[in-house]
Amino acid sequence: MNSDKPILQLMDEFLANQDISENSRRKYRDNMHVFIGWMTRNADVRYPKRSDIIQYKQWLIKSGRSALTIDNYLAPVRQFFRYLEDIGEYDNIAAGVHSPRKYLGYRKDYLRPDQVTRLLATINRLSIQGLRDYAVVNLMVRTGMRCIEVTRIDLKDLTIENKGWIIYIQGKGHLEKDRALGLSLKVINPIREYINALDSTRESDPLFRNHSYVSNNTRLSPVTISKFIKRYLRSIGIDSPRITAHSLRHTAAITALKNGATIFEVSRMLGHRSIETTQIYLRAIEEEMSRNGTAVRRLDNAFKTGKKNNKIKEIYIPK
Repeated sequence: MNSDKPILQLMDEFLANQDISENSRRKYRDNMHVFIGWMTRNADVRYPKRSDIIQYKQWLIKSGRSALTIDNYLAPVRQFFRYLEDIGEYDNIAAGVHSPRKYLGYRKDYLRPDQVTRLLATINRLSIQGLRDYAVVNLMVRTGMRCIEVTRIDLKDLTIENKGWIIYIQGKGHLEKDRALGLSLKVINPIREYINALDSTRESDPLFRNHSYVSNNTRLSPVTISKFIKRYLRSIGIDSPRITAHSLRHTAAITALKNGATIFEVSRMLGHRSIETTQIYLRAIEEEMSRNGTAVRRLDNAFKTGKKNNKIKEIYIPK
């Protein structure tokens, strides 16, 4: 390299210059340490070659990691060498080293409408915790909101505009409430029932709160939401790592699409920046059709019809 700086120092400078969240920075650092450790054992860490990056990629593949995990390890390496080239320290030897093809479908399962009905029915609404849990689950499954978005709601974020209820949402990675979503009465009524049971209803108060003796009236956390949703799922016999609180977001999106909502409408509901992000739910429906053998069954029907009309009519071919 065109520098006397150790590679760890260059890595620290690279990370300091990335416009990413602290959580992403920590992940990048951890993944870069895996690469540097591999280089230290298998190559010349001072003068890495393109072939080293390719061998590192092969090592990741042979380790049995998923395509998504391998991409997470390779992405900061590619950006690191792009950064070194930009500052004139080293050639971008990682350019064109691709990650394995990633699975483009959804990674969480979703609930059928009958399962949603059973999930909501299992929540005991006689306590304030039950009123809260029902309102949260009902909100998430009818709007596709994330756990973090639900926890950020304050009472002032619920308002009536043009004779309809609106909720203002602070999306993931956003610093302010910058998205408005219209709510139906089936969404808002359980929320209002919960609000009526609260001790304090100042506009600045969080909407969904803890109600334990130790942390009464403090803002609910995403972890708490995930835990009680998982508990309710188990109570109706659903206990799978592919069904989590985030599955309610998938459930809302896929159910809306199946019932006539356009991809644009679902994209706006979910707060996606791009329609391409929402396409994952169309692929989920396509995969379900494949599993159900929809095309195969259509062929069965076609051949069955053909059997009834198996007489071949004479076709006139003009000379």
